[in-house]
Amino acid sequence: MMKELDIFKHRYSCRNFKNEKLNPQDLKNILEVARLSPSSLGLEPWRFLVVQDEKKKEKLFQICNHQNHVKNCSALIIILSRLDFLDYFEEKLRKRDMEEKEIQKRLDTYMPFLKSLNHEQKIAYAREQAHIALASILYSANALNIASCSIGGFDKVKLDSYLNLDTQKEIATLVVALGYSNDKNLPQKNRFDFDEVVQFL
Repeated sequence: MMKELDIFKHRYSCRNFKNEKLNPQDLKNILEVARLSPSSLGLEPWRFLVVQDEKKKEKLFQICNHQNHVKNCSALIIILSRLDFLDYFEEKLRKRDMEEKEIQKRLDTYMPFLKSLNHEQKIAYAREQAHIALASILYSANALNIASCSIGGFDKVKLDSYLNLDTQKEIATLVVALGYSNDKNLPQKNRFDFDEVVQFL
């Protein structure tokens, strides 16, 4: 288990990337782990946009408050939150290996909740799921010795507009910079002690 724990212990937010392209298979594996992330009701309310083009990274650098690691990283993953999950919930549910009785039970239980959400509530609900996918991206990258930095500081209106999104159906939630670290020394991880944050009831 120690080897697995090291993946979590040594991960940090990198802002100093080498000018080096990612191994395409490694990038695909990171995206596959993101795709397999768990989500509430199995809705998977996300899409992942991958940006490697230098001109596009330069534009995103401007949208992301001129953070240098946005343009200097090897690749960016933009996590979109889908808001149209009500439209596909039943179809997705029926693809599971379940009896009709169980499917109807879940429809009766969860459809009223999903239908009750207004636009802002849909955004909040979907954004929560996006952070699960974010964790998958960060730690799968670290397992492949690829550095990462999650970015929430960007002009959301401009990014949605740049990506030409229908914001009734999806919005940009998070940006993740990926690349090979150019840091000589890893920063010291400063976390609360175990007993400060964990309580057994």
